[in-house]
Amino acid sequence: MMEIEKDMEVEGSHILAKQRTKDSEKTLDYDYKKCAGCSICVAICPKKALQEGPLKEIAKGLDAPPVLIDQDLCVFCGMCVNFCPMKAFEMRVVEKKAEPEAAEAAEAKA
Repeated sequence: MMEIEKDMEVEGSHILAKQRTKDSEKTLDYDYKKCAGCSICVAICPKKALQEGPLKEIAKGLDAPPVLIDQDLCVFCGMCVNFCPMKAFEMRVVEKKAEPEAAEAAEAKA
């Protein structure tokens, strides 16, 4: 079974959800200052990992993200990135190269 690590951090107006496996590291970067609150991403998320933020606080002018990310549900599919009309989401993927010894050992087993 593949081990998956997830964490989340905030840098200014960017909420960074991260998923790490032995093969890759994916970062979903949500800049909530770019978000118009249209909720297209909420509607299309196949895992329902996105939900509307605190609408009353936003309406009062408080600094709160219009969309919240549940990192436990998010599978980093990129649907939000592809459909956001404001380009508030960005996905970065870093593929990890297999160690030469590990690759050779895997080939030897095959």
